[in-house]
Parts: sequence; structure tokens; C-alpha cells
Amino acid sequence: MSAEENAALVRRYFAECVARLGGPDRDRALALADELLTDDFVMFYNNDTDEEAGHGRTHHKAFLVTHARNFPDDHWTVEALVAEGDTVACRWRIQSKHARTGSSIDVRAADFFRVRDGRLAELRRFLDFKGLDQQKVRPRT
Repeated sequence: MSAEENAALVRRYFAECVARLGGPDRDRALALADELLTDDFVMFYNNDTDEEAGHGRTHHKAFLVTHARNFPDDHWTVEALVAEGDTVACRWRIQSKHARTGSSIDVRAADFFRVRDGRLAELRRFLDFKGLDQQKVRPRT
């Protein structure tokens, strides 16, 4: 696939899969994850080792469902996307309320995807968990 096709795959992941899990299109979003992710999809956070990473498409789908439960009214914005070869870099923003605390969150992070055979095979996410945790527990105006 071309770099442009790989970039379109990542855009589709955010627009049709991640952003729709909290709403009435949940089943379609999960079915799309089956289409977009390799069986052996792996997700790393920050400095995760291979042993610490989340392995498998089923694991990632469970992560997405849990995320949608914790942030049911999430709004995702892809702010920048760059593709070269089989790698797609993405800077994104999520705005939402935490379901348990009611606190508003506004977080930016960066993802690096690797595409293999027309599907997403790897995600390396760089996210400030400390900042996210602080926003979840205190009300923001």
C-alpha cells in the first residue's frame, strides 16, 4: 500500500472505529476493528517492553470498549497525520468527561502506527498518563 493509503487507514480507524464506540454504532465499530487490525495487533504505551504491551486484536477491542465506557461522550480530533512507507504518525486530541468522576478531560497524544498487508499491525502511543489522571480526579472548568 502507498503512504497515502496507509494514512487513510489510520484516519478510518479514528473516525469509524474509535470515535463511534461510545454511541449507537458500537457493533459496527467493533466489526471494523476486525477489518482494520491484524490478528496479532500489538499496542505499546510510552516505554512498554514487548511483555508489557497489549497483544492481539481481541485485547485491543476490549481496551476500546473499556475506554468508551470510561469516556462515553468522547470527541476525537486528529490534528496532524504524516505517513511514510509503512509508518503513520498521528497527533490527536480527545475531549470528554470521565464517567465515574464527571471531570472533564482534554488530552493530546501522539501515535505511531505500522501497517502490514493493508491492516494496522502495531500502535505505539505516547501519552501523558499523569496529566490524564490529574484531570480525571479534579473538576475542570
